[in-house]
Formats: sequence, C-alpha cells, structure tokens
Amino acid sequence: HEANLAAALNPYIAFFVASAMKLATHVASSRLLLWRCSSSRSFLRRDPLARKPLSLQAPVGLSLKNQSRCFCSTGAHAARLQGTPDRFGGMTVELDISDAANPKDFHSRLLTSLDFWRSEGRRAIWMHVPNSAAAAIPSLLEEGFDWHHAKPHASNKATGGYALLTRWLASEPNNLPLYPSTQVGVGGLVLNGKGEVLLMQERISISDKVHGMWKIPGGLADPGEDIVEAAAREVFEETGVRARAEGILCIHHRHGYRHGVSDLYFTVRMIAESEALSSETAEARAVSWMPLAAACAGVDVMDFNKRIIALADQPLLAPHRGRHGSRIVNADYFLYAACSNLKP
Repeated sequence: HEANLAAALNPYIAFFVASAMKLATHVASSRLLLWRCSSSRSFLRRDPLARKPLSLQAPVGLSLKNQSRCFCSTGAHAARLQGTPDRFGGMTVELDISDAANPKDFHSRLLTSLDFWRSEGRRAIWMHVPNSAAAAIPSLLEEGFDWHHAKPHASNKATGGYALLTRWLASEPNNLPLYPSTQVGVGGLVLNGKGEVLLMQERISISDKVHGMWKIPGGLADPGEDIVEAAAREVFEETGVRARAEGILCIHHRHGYRHGVSDLYFTVRMIAESEALSSETAEARAVSWMPLAAACAGVDVMDFNKRIIALADQPLLAPHRGRHGSRIVNADYFLYAACSNLKP
C-alpha cells in the first residue's frame, strides 16, 4: 500500500517516503540487535531517534552497575576470540601479543565472545595468557575470570611464562579441577657392602631444630623426572656417590608445606656403586658413611630419618618400566609393585 501511495505522489514526496522507509528499517534492526544483546547481558537501552535514554533494563538478580559499558552499538560485532573446544563442554583460548595490543578492543572482543559461548552452551572457558599478552588480564578479571595457575619463563623456554585463568559459565556449581598442589620429594637410603648407610649434614637446614644433624640425601624431583632417577641425581649432587635404585622403601604424605602445597616423599633404597665421598658440595657441609645400628641409635641423626633407616631390610616396591596396559600415555613409565618380575 505504501509503495502504491509513493508512486502516486510527486517525485519529491516519493523520495522522502523512500528515505523514511529506509530509516524505519534501520531503527527496527537496531532494536532487534539491542534485544538480542539484553538476553545475556544488562545494558543501557537507547532510542536511535531520541537524545536521552529511554529505560534501564537488567535480568533479575543482576546489578545495574556499569550498565553503559555494555551498550551494544548498531555497528559490526567485535571479532570473537578463537578457541579449541574440549570434550567436557569447555573452551581453551590461547592469547598472543596481538590480542592484547589494544586493551579496549580486547575487552569488546571478550564481551562478544562470552555472549557467543553462553549461547553455545559452553560450561567453562580456559584462558591461556602468555607474558606478552599480560595487558589482557585486567579485562579478564573484570569479567569474572579467576586465577588457575601461573608458570615462570624458566619452566618452558620455548613458550615462555604464562598465566591460566578460568571462567565458569554453567548454572551449576563450578567443578573445574584445581591445579595440582602436591610436590614430590625423594630420599636415597644408600647402603654399601659394609652395612653402612650414607648420611649428610645440610649446609642450610629447613629449621634450626635440625640444623647440624645427619640425614639421608634427598630433595625435590624435577618436572618430568622419575622417582628413582631423581633419587640417584640427588644422592650424587649432595654426596658425590653413584647409586643404583632397588625400589621404594616407604612413602610419607604430609600437608601444609610452603605455598600451601602437600608433600609426597618417597624413600628409595639404593646400592652404592661408588663409595668415595665429596668433602663438600653446594648443599652439604659434611658427608659420611655410618653403620646402620649407629645411625638408628645416634642422637645426632634426625628422628624422621632414623624411622626410615630402621625400615632398611623391609620389602620394597620395585620399579618396572613399561606401558602396563595404558592406552593414554605414549611412552614407557614406571609402575612400582611388590614383586620382582612384572610383564611390561
């Protein structure tokens, strides 16, 4: 009907009617875009034909704080962040330096991406932020991301340091796995052919209560290091003795260590392959071979270590290298079991 009316009028009025129809179409599209935005985020709704806000709207339970920054313009959406979906309904996003070059643009892309991920039904977002993209972190924190863990550059020189942040999107309680909080310690109970045990005095002890007392050599395992190999390395570094692992003698599981971590401490019984001692090392101020009986009774031997030394003749969990039926790992690994022979 409007088209017929326009044709009947003079060319000037027809031009005016056509322009008005285009404007009406533009306004309708703008309001549709605003309605779609409001379904997942509170915003300030504006009438394109007015100079002042018409109304404030927000989903039930949400504050109207910072509403204006969530206003969606009628222009093109900011490009979404790209990620890799996982089998649990999550999405992992690997940022790079270009993503954080303009923090304001990144914030817009983040808002667009969060809306899209919600519409897809994503349960959680894992955001990997390398040191070079650290400028993105304030926006992530503002939008509800929280720290999962961080690693220094030295942990992976190929990729550098990074922080991993997460955002839970599902309606049910957050069930994302926490970052591992247990360190692995090793001690080497090294015996020689004379029935002696290898002991050391630390240069700097963990506490004044045990400073200057004798203990078995040991320390923390490095990332990706097997328990028996870590024990052999620690024994050599602290005493200069080469030793071969027989098996795990005992395991201590303790909590409340530095930075809130727990501790799994594996004592490995070992056979000395050399007996010459280093007079001093970076970590030991004294090293000695001591008869087993004297070590168990000595007042200058740490009580914690005397308890371990008293177990010296007990059965072991022997190391067995192989795949051991695993369909997940792609390399051999150690399975420790109380048997001498075990098929790989």
